[in-house]
Amino acid sequence: MRTVALMICAGILSAAFCQDGGESKEMATPALPFYDWGACPYETCAYRQWTAHRSVTVYDTWKAERRAIAQLAVGDHVTGITGAVVTFQPGLIRMDRDLPGQHLRRGDTIFTYAYRGEGFSAVWFKGKYHPLFDISFAKWPNGTGCGGAHCAGTYMDLGRKSWWAEVKLTSGRTGWVEMDLAQIPISLF
Repeated sequence: MRTVALMICAGILSAAFCQDGGESKEMATPALPFYDWGACPYETCAYRQWTAHRSVTVYDTWKAERRAIAQLAVGDHVTGITGAVVTFQPGLIRMDRDLPGQHLRRGDTIFTYAYRGEGFSAVWFKGKYHPLFDISFAKWPNGTGCGGAHCAGTYMDLGRKSWWAEVKLTSGRTGWVEMDLAQIPISLF
């Protein structure tokens, strides 16, 4: 029963709601698309009052059948309510050397699902999902990022993900903004 519940959580609900205590769970590779509800995927990210720094469309939903309901202009204020990172294809890290403390060996692969900030991501490897795992040892595909002896792996593919934020407009109406489409058109102030 618990295994079935974990598989449902990985495919439908956020890891934050389904995983407890940051422990890894034995399971099949998470189903795609993978939904990480409530995610705010960068350092210091928080859902609160934001200001638009460029024009951006607000939709009635984050789903594919969405329709535009408003347009934010530069300087418009909204309140971030919540969000979701949708992973259509996970990122892929290949281990370049052993990392015994993490039980990783050269050649192992790690699938990344949602960035958590400060070098941490939700990941899956060796049959286990880890909702909060330090991947600061991985270099980016262009060789930047990690440096020196700390590096132990390389991103082979960053994957394909989309971050949507639910916002409340000054009119009181709520809608959804595709945050990464316009390179994060709304920022905190």
